Amino acid sequence: MSISSLSMCAEPCTPPARHPRQRGSLLLELMVVAVLATLLVVWASQTWAQRIRVLQAQALAAWMLPARDAAQALLVHHGAQLQQAEAPDAMGEYGIADWRSPQWTELQALGLLAPGWQKSGPLRQQLDLQIQRSDSCPQAPCRLQALVLAQPGLLRTEGGMDAFLVAEWLQATQGRGLVVWPQALQQLRGAGRMINLPPSSRWGPGTVALQAELTLAQDTVGDPDSESGPQVDPVDHSEFLRVRDSRNPDFQGAVSARGLVRSDTWLQGQEGLLLVKGVASGGVCATEGGIGRQGVRPGLLVCHQGRWQQLAGPAGGGYLLSSKYGCAGKLSNFTGNPLTGACSCGAGYQAIQVSESGDMAHVDGLSRGYICIPGS
Repeated sequence: MSISSLSMCAEPCTPPARHPRQRGSLLLELMVVAVLATLLVVWASQTWAQRIRVLQAQALAAWMLPARDAAQALLVHHGAQLQQAEAPDAMGEYGIADWRSPQWTELQALGLLAPGWQKSGPLRQQLDLQIQRSDSCPQAPCRLQALVLAQPGLLRTEGGMDAFLVAEWLQATQGRGLVVWPQALQQLRGAGRMINLPPSSRWGPGTVALQAELTLAQDTVGDPDSESGPQVDPVDHSEFLRVRDSRNPDFQGAVSARGLVRSDTWLQGQEGLLLVKGVASGGVCATEGGIGRQGVRPGLLVCHQGRWQQLAGPAGGGYLLSSKYGCAGKLSNFTGNPLTGACSCGAGYQAIQVSESGDMAHVDGLSRGYICIPGS
């Protein structure tokens, strides 16, 4: 081997230069990784922030519920005094300066609210308690209502109602919450409930509230502090339905009624409508436009001009009967009624001939076609 054939470096050898395209590819990969990492950080921070807001709404509901229970206890234990109260200081002897707007410290002094309950709650909210009476008071029945309202309400930092927090708060109260919505500033609205606010109300959109209620079914007589006590119905009626109640009862079980059930609009069912008792076609009926079941069969009748008339019914099928082959064709194929499995009609249907072909003297005999229609 000659010396000239050897590749030798007179000076330290340097690695070959990296191609510019390779350097650009590595930079692009690093940028993609950086973008993905940034997106993950942003997503995680937003998820955590949203979770914090959910917990704040739940904490607000948990803080307001004891206050609502204290307001309910005030109505139950001092309903007689509230029913008869005229001047704002009528309950001064019980330590309540103004019965229309009791203070939480006054309820704590009466033993109706735990001493450790704090008047400042989550989300920088303060609670206001307002007592209202129906126009019939002091005569019975007298309806007492206590509203526990959170101020300044669930608002966004930039202003306006925070719909997300309101929704989470309503869920935490299990549907018992009331809200002042932007489109109805003079009302508190909840699940099937609506309370009108006075025109001078200072509660704005995003105000959330809980309600306590008591109906005094009898007049209070005598001294409320006497040993026999006032004649007051001490039952909390806030969860009971009343005549012409606008709330949705939302029954969770079966409902039975022995009389007529009426609806001013539609009668809607989730799965279907089952008519148990059947009526006879052509029979006498009294309610024009009424719908009934046709006997024991799944057919419908409508009451028209005093008689039950056919409205709809399932098809009864049909069949082809041959004098030579019976319920079969020339090729031994089945020609009977697919609903009965024979050349016949089902119960409650009668056969009507609709076709005829062939001849008794013909090699294939005579064939007659029938359909089944409702009948005897």
